[in-house]
Amino acid sequence: MGRLGKWSNSRKMMNLFKKKKKNMKKVFYFGLEPLKARYTYQLSKEWMPNAFKPYVDNKKIKFIDVEGEFDPDQQIKIGAVLDAVGRGKFAMSQCSNFLDMLNNDEVSDGDVIFLQDYWHPGIESILYAIDLYGIKLDIYAMLHAQSVDEYDFTYPMKSWMRGFELGLDKRMTGIFVGSSIHKEQLRNAGFESPIHVVSLPIDKQATLDKLPDYDSLKDRENVVVYSSRLDKEKNPYFMMEVAREFLNEHPDWEWHVTTSGKEFKSMLPGVIESLNTLAKENNRFKLLNNLTKKEYYTELATCSIQFNTALQDYVSWTVIEATIFGADIVYPNFRSFPEFIDDDRLYKAFDVDDALTILENTMNSLKIHDYIGDTSDLGRQMEAYIVSNKINNEINVWHELDYCLHLLKQEK
Repeated sequence: MGRLGKWSNSRKMMNLFKKKKKNMKKVFYFGLEPLKARYTYQLSKEWMPNAFKPYVDNKKIKFIDVEGEFDPDQQIKIGAVLDAVGRGKFAMSQCSNFLDMLNNDEVSDGDVIFLQDYWHPGIESILYAIDLYGIKLDIYAMLHAQSVDEYDFTYPMKSWMRGFELGLDKRMTGIFVGSSIHKEQLRNAGFESPIHVVSLPIDKQATLDKLPDYDSLKDRENVVVYSSRLDKEKNPYFMMEVAREFLNEHPDWEWHVTTSGKEFKSMLPGVIESLNTLAKENNRFKLLNNLTKKEYYTELATCSIQFNTALQDYVSWTVIEATIFGADIVYPNFRSFPEFIDDDRLYKAFDVDDALTILENTMNSLKIHDYIGDTSDLGRQMEAYIVSNKINNEINVWHELDYCLHLLKQEK
């Protein structure tokens, strides 16, 4: 073979190498509506992109944030976590934008779709299209609740929703959940994909950075904060019953109910009226609405205790954020909470007297719970590790902390 032939073959090899480099694995990230008043902005625009940054920097993946159309001033008109109409419109606009990328040959075999929420209207259009295109993608999703939980607002929809959930499961490369009990519920419902228990993803340092003067806020006030939604699965009537008794027994304490919304809302009849009545009866039961993130984090950084009454929560951002800012916690001995909260901070669910006893014990011996925020941050990093490396072996950050730290250390 002459020099020209050798040179030609060399050029072919170089072109193949260039193509290989060009076809770096892409992670198409479908975040939630980035509402600045809610956790969804930080989650979708800061916490998760930050988790993938090391893999972007070392050229292992290309991270693509699949944008959607939404109103930044959107309020929840109907719906529990996000607006019922807004959720569908945003998710489907993301799917439409991804289909444009597919049509423009920007999607390849081995690329990844990562859904920040398993409930993603329009995802079936993508599955349909990639099957016809013959493109094989890995698909991951964070699954927050769904119809497997009798206390979740989607449970009454299970007659039609369960089929959708299990159908999508057939196409999943991996599912992320917050707690072991949720994984168990999914298995009992027929889910077969690998399920990784990763807590809820949070970037601890980025969260602390939202309150630059946190270190100067040393004094804890005699305040109990309640920051959950006021819907049925959060058990708000029980919260008010406990608050009424607590304030009667402790005249030097206040009870603050918070929301980032312009006004308090609930899908449970009568709750808002009862909330306002209690606030009128006792001026130490305070309703704080329209809080910015900094104002909310200041509440957590200066209160003594965060109280929770949820019947359906798989970890909960409320407990992660509260403990990051040093608040003590009192939660029901129910669902996921016993997996990661100390026994002496758990009260018997539905038992007012026991809740009051644990609150009083906590008041007299406040402590911090750094491990909750640390483990949740580790879980966020493990999500990026699993997706970037296509890890099929299931992990559980609550019970395999050292192993997960070892894997991340090896990656570096």
